Amino acid sequence: MNVEVYSWEKIIEEGKARIIIPDPALFTRSDGKYEPAWAPVFYNPLMKLNRDLTVIITRTMYPSGGFFVEALGGSGVRGARLGVEAGMEGIINDVDPIAHYYIRRNIILNGLENRLEAYMHEANSLLNSLTFTGVFIDYIDLDPYGSPIPFIDSAVKPLAKKALLGVTATDTGPLTCSHPRKMLRRYGVRCTDVDFSKELGLRVLIYNLVYRASGQDVALYPILSYSYKYYYRVFFKTIRSSQACYELLEQCRGYIWYCRDNLARDYIREPGEIPRFSCRDPVVLGPLWICSIGDYGFTEDILSRGYEDIYRDGVEFVRSIRSDYLVNTPYYRYDMLFGRFKKNMPPIREFIDRIRDYGYKAYRSHFDPRGVKTDAPYEVLVEVVNAF
Repeated sequence: MNVEVYSWEKIIEEGKARIIIPDPALFTRSDGKYEPAWAPVFYNPLMKLNRDLTVIITRTMYPSGGFFVEALGGSGVRGARLGVEAGMEGIINDVDPIAHYYIRRNIILNGLENRLEAYMHEANSLLNSLTFTGVFIDYIDLDPYGSPIPFIDSAVKPLAKKALLGVTATDTGPLTCSHPRKMLRRYGVRCTDVDFSKELGLRVLIYNLVYRASGQDVALYPILSYSYKYYYRVFFKTIRSSQACYELLEQCRGYIWYCRDNLARDYIREPGEIPRFSCRDPVVLGPLWICSIGDYGFTEDILSRGYEDIYRDGVEFVRSIRSDYLVNTPYYRYDMLFGRFKKNMPPIREFIDRIRDYGYKAYRSHFDPRGVKTDAPYEVLVEVVNAF
């Protein structure tokens, strides 16, 4: 479909969609890098992987298409890709009039006028109003600037009885305890520095989303979650059931006790359950999510679908993160373990192989290039380290 493109604009291609955006060359820093926050409508090329995975997961969950709502649409690129590549119908919303203008044009550019609509509402207002329309949403996407917490209560209300929810959080500073006061205010956790800070942040985020959704009798089950660059992303299968909410919180709400002096850690159900341990100053972190952060079986489903030819980077990324779902214990920074016992650090591959020789699982973690996920008891790890 022909749409007029002005001299200060550019058409870019992402996936199978074509998008009009203000020319990135007009919004570059002195070092030549594009700064999306300076542009009148937000389009961030660094989030392409995020959007690739959105398409992969919605295609896997809804091979015949479905109805989605993108509550914070920006340029509309994600929604356009869901329409073009996943065959979905839906709403792309943004409260900003400039964003709404570009969303409308990008719907037309991709020939999606019969399947997508552009809305201009405050996100919570739109999501709450959809609750009363009788239209149940198969997929809702939240990709805010900062925390998704202000949107989660309204986001779960219009979901179908069984649905899909995708959530991004870019407030990694508070979640990884770089800003502990904000972590306490926003997520209710009194935190401290730990060697698994990136996983701590994801577990705090998942728990808060699950807990808030449970107040609306919607149970959230994380099927794929990850940390990447400056953001977290979680995809949930959702079920509208008060009983499922109760069982989920009963099973997956908990705490982590952590010893700063020797790096030992484990999960507990309640703060007073710290076991006797030779630890000078144990800390308790939580409440947070203590179940698996993803569904390994769902990743197998994705990898079996032959998406490599279209979404090679996305498929490779799924392959790289899935081992984090096989071991639930938070990852260890192996360099800090060896430093704690004043041992020369071997290649990480040798350390992992030695743990496996003891009969335990061990994998590299996507959270940190120095991170190792293992179900080996702490005493076994000490023995392995001292054997080098």
